[in-house]
Amino acid sequence: MTRRRYIRITSFIVFAITVLVAAAICSTRNMITYRDKLEVSYQQSLAELNECLENVSTDLTKSVYSNSSGEIYDISRDLYASCSVAKNALSRLPVSQMELANTYKFLSQASDYAQFIGAKIESGQTISEKEHQNLLTLLKYSEQFYNASSDMVRIAQAGGKITNGEVKNTAALPKNALSNSFSDSAKAFESFPTLLYDGPFSDQVLNKKSALVSSSKVLSKEDCRGIVADCLGVTKQRVIFDSYDKSSLPCYTFKSSRYTVSVTRQGGYIKSILYSGVVNARNISAENAVNIASSFLNDIGYKDMAQSYYSIQNNVCTVNFAYCKGGVYCYGDLIKCGVSMNDGRIVSLDAATYLTNHIKRAAFSPKLSEKQSASLVSPYLTVNSSKKCVIPKESGIEVQCWEFDCTSSQTGEDALVYINCDTGREEDIMLLLQTDGGTLVK
Repeated sequence: MTRRRYIRITSFIVFAITVLVAAAICSTRNMITYRDKLEVSYQQSLAELNECLENVSTDLTKSVYSNSSGEIYDISRDLYASCSVAKNALSRLPVSQMELANTYKFLSQASDYAQFIGAKIESGQTISEKEHQNLLTLLKYSEQFYNASSDMVRIAQAGGKITNGEVKNTAALPKNALSNSFSDSAKAFESFPTLLYDGPFSDQVLNKKSALVSSSKVLSKEDCRGIVADCLGVTKQRVIFDSYDKSSLPCYTFKSSRYTVSVTRQGGYIKSILYSGVVNARNISAENAVNIASSFLNDIGYKDMAQSYYSIQNNVCTVNFAYCKGGVYCYGDLIKCGVSMNDGRIVSLDAATYLTNHIKRAAFSPKLSEKQSASLVSPYLTVNSSKKCVIPKESGIEVQCWEFDCTSSQTGEDALVYINCDTGREEDIMLLLQTDGGTLVK
């Protein structure tokens, strides 16, 4: 073999090896990229499944507590939708590898039972004691499945890889959640699960025109600058105009140091306050923070506001207030006020819901007494206290209700039940969640 031929063959071999190595590297990189994308998809699906299982548990709890056919029907629709979304999320996960087959079976049975309950109520029938017990059983299992999925989410968040088989269901969950003898309903529903709110009612502010603001006097930019200065306790020179908001609540927005404050052009109502600083310490009590927030609202013109609950996050106590006149709580008129637990300064305010919904209302005149309304609450709940209130419905109307603070004799959990004081209809149920940071509801 000549030297030239030897060099050519050697060069070809080296080239071929280089190509193969490069191809292997590219293939490995592509595989890693694909695995990374698959892992992200898996973890997103697991988080969605966990959220849906929480919704399933919430809907089942409401079903157990409800004493109204209409409310149970609505909850059954939500439950069916929650199960459907959960099964969709589950279908995107490696079920066998993660040992989630029992979860799919549970969701199918809960979905079927929700359809059965909904169809039964729609036909004018009532829920029997045995069916109520079935709901309790489903609730027990739903909590187990939710806790198991929460553990899996925590493992994934701590670095566990689903693609490597490091995230598995290790809880001792039942193989047969319930019997397969539940009736099916042919009716399909198109609703969505109730979301978790930080208050008893959603503070949705649609494109609704404010009766309060629209009937008020139009103020100049300088007038509003003065209102902001008084609110923050600074001179007008330290308040700088930022922008004009032309939304459903037209506002002038000003900045002063780390504060951003919006004031309605009509009426000069403080709509929002936002402080951009960080609260690093906690030196005052929650009770003190609530009192500071209450006094502040009164000082800036929001009278007759009653504290309903609060939550603490990042050393800020956010207090939720509802308009209360004559002992009647108007839950459509909500204001949230945040107080620094370091020094008591106001760090946030959101009065948009109040400004949008506040009107002069008719006197509270119930056809049903408190005692009559309390008798309509589920026998599985013990009534602890009651309030007169006005609650907003999704349709936009408001209804007068008796609010009953209750405790379940079966689960020990707390709930708020709203009974229409004219018709006796169970208008809503909210589940109370007592946490270290305050009270949340579902």
